[in-house]
Amino acid sequence: MEDLSFLDLVLSFILTWTVVLTPPAIVRAIRRKPLGKNTAIGFSVVLYFVNVVIFSALGSQSKSHGALLVGAFFSYYVFRWQTKTSAAKSVATQRQTLGYDE
Repeated sequence: MEDLSFLDLVLSFILTWTVVLTPPAIVRAIRRKPLGKNTAIGFSVVLYFVNVVIFSALGSQSKSHGALLVGAFFSYYVFRWQTKTSAAKSVATQRQTLGYDE
């Protein structure tokens, strides 16, 4: 196993997290609101396997792809993250659906 320099590790870190977090960020930028729980889980799982294929094709030395698994959890968080505005709209919609605010 070859020893990686500090610069190689930094570049590897930046490449990994850029590839892992770019798709969820793009989806959220286009959609502008959080995804449902099951949809977010589905997208995160699909993106995890896509990332494993991509990094395996790039010649990744990792056998467990632990960083990609952590990235899948971060992707789920990005998909589900609510701003105060979106959370307030969500609560208002739910209250109207339940008949509290008529």
